[in-house]
Amino acid sequence: MTATSRIPSARDLRERLWQASNLSSVPGIRHGATGRVPGSDLAEGNIGYGPPRDRDLAWAWRQRWAAVIGIEPERLVAARQIHGTAVLRVVAADAGRGAHPGSEPAGTADALVTDVPGLPLLSLHADCQPIFFVDPVKRVVGIAHAGWRGVVADIAAATVRAMRDQFGTDPATLQIGLGPAISGGRYQVGLEVMDAWRATAGELAEAAITTHGTQFRFDISAANWSLLIRAGVPPENIVTADVCTATDGDRWFSHRGQGPTTGRFGAIISLAGEGTSG
Repeated sequence: MTATSRIPSARDLRERLWQASNLSSVPGIRHGATGRVPGSDLAEGNIGYGPPRDRDLAWAWRQRWAAVIGIEPERLVAARQIHGTAVLRVVAADAGRGAHPGSEPAGTADALVTDVPGLPLLSLHADCQPIFFVDPVKRVVGIAHAGWRGVVADIAAATVRAMRDQFGTDPATLQIGLGPAISGGRYQVGLEVMDAWRATAGELAEAAITTHGTQFRFDISAANWSLLIRAGVPPENIVTADVCTATDGDRWFSHRGQGPTTGRFGAIISLAGEGTSG
């Protein structure tokens, strides 16, 4: 039996995929956060190519997760993530950039946006939060990678602005999914993080901070929610995952919970069209 033959079928994996209910209700949207599948094979669901992970197994898992979501893995587009706020507009010619092992990413950015149907956007995570963006009016989608550096630099609002400037998106029409991430109860950070967050968020800051003596815990879901509201997204248009990646290590890869060499789960979003299953 080969390693790839031990990857569960798409049907068996479907229940392990996280999806935002509001995005699932928008016609023609394919999206989801993949996860960890302990006991399946050596990769356990990982789709990241970074060492020491097996790239061939990661590609096999990308193909299987793509089948679950209903997108074409050969057309996946990924960027080189650096915990910044750069937002990259993805065009038809970018199809497949960052899809295969060894392929060149579309660029260096922590958010991707596109209005091209059948062009699935991919970001990689292991505690950092994926933010899914859908503009159902202009037919635009986006994905952002938000760790604490991205949060305090306001990657959420940067993506909203990019969609407004590039496509004419009205923030009030956006539907947002805040995907699986480490919870505030498990995410202890230093004073320098809190200072940076307070400088960004101002009066919004304390809702995402819990203080335990001289220790601070940072709720990146609450932080991103507040920043999106400030950027003009209605609160009723935001769905937040009830997931802590560090606590639920059987279903999610977690840098804090499993160490820096753990795998990566993917956040994928696409407009239906060429290269999708529907």
